[in-house]
Amino acid sequence: MSKKITDENGRTYVQKKPFYKRVWFWIVVILVVLVAGSAAGGSDSDKSSNRSGTKKSQATNVIKTTPEEIVANYTQKTSSQADAIYKGKTTQVTGKVTDVKDGVLGGHDVTIDAGTVDGNEFEKQSLSFNFKESNKDEALSIQPGSTITVQGKFSNAMIMGGDNGDPKWVSSVSFTKSSLVK
Repeated sequence: MSKKITDENGRTYVQKKPFYKRVWFWIVVILVVLVAGSAAGGSDSDKSSNRSGTKKSQATNVIKTTPEEIVANYTQKTSSQADAIYKGKTTQVTGKVTDVKDGVLGGHDVTIDAGTVDGNEFEKQSLSFNFKESNKDEALSIQPGSTITVQGKFSNAMIMGGDNGDPKWVSSVSFTKSSLVK
């Protein structure tokens, strides 16, 4: 607020508060501190050591792992612990292709075998890499039965079982923005 002051000659002046005593100044300061703090604090998870045993390339931030290791992380840890390792991160895997087909939501899906639960062929575990439509030729060049190295951005994992003493198993793990690693 401004304060009106009348001098001895009868002239009226408006005296304003200094900027540092104004509410808007402190709101701006708090917002700047919050934004700076979240930007600085957000990188801690990227710098933390990876305790899962997967290898993370420092230069490209790609997690290099195997289908079996991904399955083990989801069956031996809680879903949130395993998600913390892979969620939103680019992951590179080498494995045997079981299927190549049109993707449900567009593009093409390449499925890699991740084993079965206790040898039960009805409980197959797999990794599904979705290639964009622009990578159609690359995806269609992949033959079932071949062993490839592929990378994609982790999307989600579908976990089954784990109730009433049943073993927990990974139905599928999905990746987007996939491409072959040559």
